[in-house]
Amino acid sequence: MAEKAKPREDRKITDIRDQAKTTSERKDAAKSKRIIAIILWILAIGCEIAAIILFKKLVVLWPCLLALIVDAILCIVAAQFWKKANHIDPPKGRFWQNQFGAFMAVLAFAPFIIILLTSKDVDPKYKKILTVVAALCLVASVGLSIDYNPVTIDDLDEAELNALGYGGECYWAKYSKSYHFDPDCQALLRSKEVFHGTIEQAFEEGRTDPCDFCANGAEEKTGE
Repeated sequence: MAEKAKPREDRKITDIRDQAKTTSERKDAAKSKRIIAIILWILAIGCEIAAIILFKKLVVLWPCLLALIVDAILCIVAAQFWKKANHIDPPKGRFWQNQFGAFMAVLAFAPFIIILLTSKDVDPKYKKILTVVAALCLVASVGLSIDYNPVTIDDLDEAELNALGYGGECYWAKYSKSYHFDPDCQALLRSKEVFHGTIEQAFEEGRTDPCDFCANGAEEKTGE
């Protein structure tokens, strides 16, 4: 039998349990982030309206292009706040609330693109440039707004239940998406820095995937 690998000698385990929030604090933090996201989406829709007005009164091209770019930036930043809030305070459903940012990104560009494509009174050269920029902004906004690691309250509840035998605590590496119950798990041995915290903190940091080796992840993935 092959000898088990040893943790790297320079490995650092950072304990952040003293930074853990109460359930009330987590909900308040998530609520604040969702409010910020909604405000940013409202501003993004405002930029879209501005782009439509500027397009209909098109004299120079750059103000309309600027409105579209700002629209995209606002959508992307809003989605990051929304996704972070969902990891702090997971929603009940996996799809609608987790992917709300992608729907808002579509709303922030689709009306403009429809008006642009159906317009016949604009210079074809300007129309082509605006179509390309609007399409790129839409694709970038939707792509960066999708939550590729969505979680629900059921996921958190199950993780908390599994963590009970470990004091509700877990470990995770700096650049991974998994949480671990064993600090010497083979998947953590080569990590330079490992964090030690509560399961809620792991979820907040985006570590929502149970390790296949020490957190029953393999069984969950196969449905056993």
